[in-house]
Amino acid sequence: MIRLYQFPPAYGLPSASPFCMKVETWLRMTALPYQLMAGDPRKAPKGKLPYIEDNGVRVADSHLILGYLAERYGVDPDAGLSAPQRALALAVIRMLEDHFYWVVLHGRWIDPQGWAMSREVFFGALAQPLRTAVPFLVRRQLQRDLRGQGMGRHEPPEIDALGIEDVDALAALLGKRSFFLGDQPRTVDAVAHAFLAGVLAFPVDSLVKEAVTNQGNLVAFVARMNTRFYPAEPSPA
Repeated sequence: MIRLYQFPPAYGLPSASPFCMKVETWLRMTALPYQLMAGDPRKAPKGKLPYIEDNGVRVADSHLILGYLAERYGVDPDAGLSAPQRALALAVIRMLEDHFYWVVLHGRWIDPQGWAMSREVFFGALAQPLRTAVPFLVRRQLQRDLRGQGMGRHEPPEIDALGIEDVDALAALLGKRSFFLGDQPRTVDAVAHAFLAGVLAFPVDSLVKEAVTNQGNLVAFVARMNTRFYPAEPSPA
């Protein structure tokens, strides 16, 4: 049995992390059986979540996880795509994971309103003095990460503008299609869904969230993916 170690649900999402949500959606997309486990980054192979355990094998990093699972179980949601389509999908995934991610991170953890929400959701249950010390240390490390990557060197309006460019590019690429590369979901859809659903679900208004909301095809795409892979639990009789 594949065990997926990830961050817990938050904001109505399967996981607060788009990388964790990406892997779970991909597992549902390929119908591979799995078990969700509460993850602890301190115990993860690379100090981050998600990671998986599969018959004694531990694999970290969402991209490497999918590659391992595809080879190990002979599944490929991207089967039939042409080489240019696969290249385009990879470029979009890189844009989301290596650029848009930092915009989202800034909005959740550095922006004052986003930080107030994230601090309460993730650390509000801690007892003092941990409730004060731990959020401070986590936020300080994320500020360092953002500055090291480069996004944190920009002013907030510049970060918003960069994120909105990504959103507009996604909307233009999706167009009138149901999914980014045609009429069936692929790996790129699992990634795009994780990020877009995360922006829409985060209960703090922002210019980036407004940009997603204003793109009707992206909102419909998120709803379509939710319905297909995360259908609502039936109401009790």
